[in-house]
Amino acid sequence: MKEKNLQLHKEYIHYKNLKTYIPINFCKIQENDTWVEAILYKADDESLYVRSKVEFIKKFSLKN
Repeated sequence: MKEKNLQLHKEYIHYKNLKTYIPINFCKIQENDTWVEAILYKADDESLYVRSKVEFIKKFSLKN
């Protein structure tokens, strides 16, 4: 079951690589000249990433 309401500072698993990532804040990014809701998240090595909220929900699930 996909998580619809993202929880900051909780561990999420990527569906393909099975690595753990932690959303740290909400932000906005541009897609096709339109601003969309996005998620800023980090990996175990503290690298930072950003994805649209829609894409994040599709590709990550809350870790049990």
